[in-house]
Amino acid sequence: MALGLTLEQLQTMYRVQFPVMRFNESDTWYDRNGRIVFTVAKGLTGVGLPRTKKKGDENPCWTDVQHMCEEAGYASNDTVTQVVIDDTLPGGPREKTIVYQAPWVRCDRERDYEVAWRHFAERFGREGHS
Repeated sequence: MALGLTLEQLQTMYRVQFPVMRFNESDTWYDRNGRIVFTVAKGLTGVGLPRTKKKGDENPCWTDVQHMCEEAGYASNDTVTQVVIDDTLPGGPREKTIVYQAPWVRCDRERDYEVAWRHFAERFGREGHS
């Protein structure tokens, strides 16, 4: 708004200038507490569940739990547990348990732009889509 853009122009800029981010966000899923359950983002290797099970791994994988999403009408507060080895702190590797709480959701940046645009248009008395 401050730059004189319309909502449509802002959304178009996002689509055109940030296609990789848009692709990554389209398949990044969060639990009820904001934890990433699964992502395709190459820069977030090791974050969330792997897409498929590795041989001998007891942890669930994304294909086991992807049906637990809000988009599919899943409404239960079930949890999924992942045990990982965390070697990011001094003192060496530690076993860490991560609990994800369903249902899973995705962010929608373009919808978020619309919500924020409406808010600021009302707040500052500006047109919502002009």
